[in-house]
Amino acid sequence: MTPQEQNRGFKGVWIPKDVWLDGNLNALDKVILVEIDSLDNSDGCYASNKYIAEFCQCSESKVSRSIQTLIDLRYVDVISFNGRVRVLKTCLGKLPRQTKQNSEADKAKSLHNNIDNNKDIKTKERKKVESSYDEIVSAMVTEPEVKASIYEFIKMRKMIKKPLTDRALKLVIEQLQKLSDGDKEMAIKILEQSIMNNWLGVFPLKAYSKPVKQKAPSNYDLSWLDAE
Repeated sequence: MTPQEQNRGFKGVWIPKDVWLDGNLNALDKVILVEIDSLDNSDGCYASNKYIAEFCQCSESKVSRSIQTLIDLRYVDVISFNGRVRVLKTCLGKLPRQTKQNSEADKAKSLHNNIDNNKDIKTKERKKVESSYDEIVSAMVTEPEVKASIYEFIKMRKMIKKPLTDRALKLVIEQLQKLSDGDKEMAIKILEQSIMNNWLGVFPLKAYSKPVKQKAPSNYDLSWLDAE
């Protein structure tokens, strides 16, 4: 099916102010968001990445990255996926639209309230996620230094817009425990390696050896330590 043949409930070109000014979105992200919303005929958008790429005249990989960004920022939700067909839903239908009946004051108030509500929702969701992180880390890790490094790893994942799910965090910690074999210093170095390279997971160190405890020679005189 070509872009011209795609069945759509066309709403015209409309982008809310908070979306248009969102510095986390590039121009392609915004166009794809509006196109998904345009193709949503009440039961969601069924368009494939290939179709959207043809419509936007870009590569499928760029479409895939843009959609993931929109999902991460909660502008788009995946409401169903059966392994072959994916259905997307945008948040644009929940945002206030400009009409002739709205006064300028009403429009400004409505947009302001919507932004505040979105901020409140995102704040609550962030606190909920952080709380679940705390529970997982506390249950699986005992060393305070390793805990601190794990939180730095979580922070790095957020900064590169690849936040961890609860399941992903558990898998990372399990893999870290296997790789470090109970060695606290090795665990910290493994995490630092991933943080410095913006890696999504943890991997064996390129070079690491456990410190060897030096023993005094058996013929070495230590009697002076006991002298008064």
